[in-house]
Amino acid sequence: MGFGLDSDAIHSPNEHYGIYNFMKGIETIPLFYKHYAALSKKN
Repeated sequence: MGFGLDSDAIHSPNEHYGIYNFMKGIETIPLFYKHYAALSKKN
């Protein structure tokens, strides 16, 4: 799952990564696993 933007230029000499995207990624990952586990139980 990627949370960076194309303009972040990840792994280049002028890379940057916004704190907002970092924080939203932290919030999103547990929710993703929660919903993924619920789907797995249905199958």
